[in-house]
Amino acid sequence: MKIRSKLLILLLTIALLPLVAGTAWQRFSTQRLGRRLAANTRQTLVEGATRTLEMIVRNYGQIVSRDKKAVELIVGFQALGVEERLRAAPPSGVTLFFSRDYDEGRNLPTGMKPSEMHFRTGADGRQVPIPVTYDEQVFFKVRGVADAAVADDMARLSAMPAVYGQFHATDPGLLYWQYTSLAVGFHTSYPGHGGYPPEYDPRTRLWYQRAKEAGDLVWVVMPEVSTRTVALTAAMPVKRPDGRFAGVTAVDVAFDRVFRALDVPSQWREDAEVLLAVPQGDKLLILVQSAYLAQGANWETPTDLVQLDSDDSDEFEQFRIDAAAGRGGVRRMRYKGRDAFWAYGLCRDGQPFPVVIVPYDRVVARAEEAEQQVIEAMLRGLEIAGAGIALVVAVVVLVAFRSSQAVTRPVRRLAHAAERFAAGDYSVHVDIKTGDELQDLGDTVNDVGPKMLEREQMKASLALAMEIQRHLLPERPPAVEGFDIAGNSIYCDETGGDYYDFIDLVDLGEGKLGIAIGDVTGHGIGAALLMASARAMLRSHATLHGDDLSDLFRTLNVHLVRDTGDERFMTLFYGVLDSKQRSLWWVSGGHDPAVLWRQASGAIEELGNTGMALGIIEEAEFDRAGPAGLEPGDVFLIGTDGAWETQNAKGELFGWDRFLEVFGANARKSSQEIYDAIVEALTEFRDGGPQADDITLVIVKVL
Repeated sequence: MKIRSKLLILLLTIALLPLVAGTAWQRFSTQRLGRRLAANTRQTLVEGATRTLEMIVRNYGQIVSRDKKAVELIVGFQALGVEERLRAAPPSGVTLFFSRDYDEGRNLPTGMKPSEMHFRTGADGRQVPIPVTYDEQVFFKVRGVADAAVADDMARLSAMPAVYGQFHATDPGLLYWQYTSLAVGFHTSYPGHGGYPPEYDPRTRLWYQRAKEAGDLVWVVMPEVSTRTVALTAAMPVKRPDGRFAGVTAVDVAFDRVFRALDVPSQWREDAEVLLAVPQGDKLLILVQSAYLAQGANWETPTDLVQLDSDDSDEFEQFRIDAAAGRGGVRRMRYKGRDAFWAYGLCRDGQPFPVVIVPYDRVVARAEEAEQQVIEAMLRGLEIAGAGIALVVAVVVLVAFRSSQAVTRPVRRLAHAAERFAAGDYSVHVDIKTGDELQDLGDTVNDVGPKMLEREQMKASLALAMEIQRHLLPERPPAVEGFDIAGNSIYCDETGGDYYDFIDLVDLGEGKLGIAIGDVTGHGIGAALLMASARAMLRSHATLHGDDLSDLFRTLNVHLVRDTGDERFMTLFYGVLDSKQRSLWWVSGGHDPAVLWRQASGAIEELGNTGMALGIIEEAEFDRAGPAGLEPGDVFLIGTDGAWETQNAKGELFGWDRFLEVFGANARKSSQEIYDAIVEALTEFRDGGPQADDITLVIVKVL
């Protein structure tokens, strides 16, 4: 072993031993402080959480009790309103709106609009608002019931929206549906809406049967038939003037209303479980909880009430005894495998009472965070100590190996330069004057940096040009009444010379749209600049020249000739689509023909050129062509030659005839589907080969 190595070991031992011992003591002291701080914080949080939970369930219980009384009062007044109208003579000349009217979109009442609280869950799981009206109700007659058997009672109940609407206006967020079902075989619901299954019979529903059997108000939890939403239903029987049972009137309360008034602290909200429990014998059943929302897929199946339970049987028994005795409180016991706090309100006369369950680890999360902060502070101290140790090591190594620096210093400079290269810093420069191979290597590094920087700057410029050009093209096809439009450009380089545009010609008359598609010679930045210039000129002159498309193209041509000289030119097709007249006027400067597929005959017509390419001769003339009449189902297509001149690996062209064949075979599809089919055919034809030219297609289909 060399002397400088032995010296290094001795110096490291003398310098590091005190530092290591001090660091170990610091870690021990900090951990003890962290545990003590966490314990104190945990106790404070538990006491504060207990008080907060007691206040939450007390206030929430009062709100739920208030809403329950309000709903029961509303149902009672609804029953009086129904019975009052059953005593009256049936009015004549009333207009009734049935479920099938709402579903088929005919004979609709006023005020129909998407509801802010009524949603139907689609096949993809998303909630879609359904249209309702608060001006009218909906009638549904049970299958097999004769019209004559229910006509008089339907007329009598036609005035019920006045009763329903009066209570809805007092608290719009409380009532989900208000409805009445009569034993003669029909159902009426407010607000008016559709969505009733043909086989629906309200007389078989649980709320109807229980209210009929009890002869008084009942509460039921089950899926609602129109939106499949699980709701809390209050139902009461109604009678005819002679005292006979007439039917049932009811109110649905959506679950989100039940939970809305509960103000759980934000740090608990994600994991907290909120429910309403109700005693039943020696058991406690969950009357309302968020999990019931997932049970509304089948409207015919009542929602089964789940029994409330805990793994801690002794604590839960005390909780059940408190509920039976009408006492509220807070207990700590397990829920679904997690240690949790249970806060429960007062249970009066066997009525539902609120229960809020918050996992214990969520309550003491701040204590855990405080302990973690202490640990992090300890780690930062260890990092500082480690930095000190590293500094000592550096000094010792410097003393022991000073003689080796003549070689290691240039190597470290080169290594640092390599790291900066890897990080993208090409301005790095190393200064090595050793007169040997290391100096040669340093000179090479200094030469490479500027070249790499120039290359990166060029890549960034091309990327910016591509982004700018993409923004010049339409983001999406325009919405034109009676037409289905699709269009897109696929460039073979970062930038290209293809161009398409949709220009709103509202100044020329309602329903007019300019459609442009062009092809500049070549690719790259030059073609992209000419494309941008042509786009700007066309947009600025399109409305100015009106329907005089010939004069428009003469103006564009003069500008392009003067701007490009003899080096570049472009082909351009421009058509004016008139959605009112269903016609197309066009002018084409050297562009490949547009094609028009006729649905009636299946034939394809070509809309040819009306002049030469733009940017070649300043005196060129351009004729306007048209109009081409457009019938329902007809499809108009215009593209650039990059499509039919696509080549495969063998050098074969896709060809104009094959292009028309693919177009005709898919012409009965939507515009976007036609576009996708053509692009897919071109991709398959290339069979993995490169795209040699830009491809642009615009497709317009008459609806």
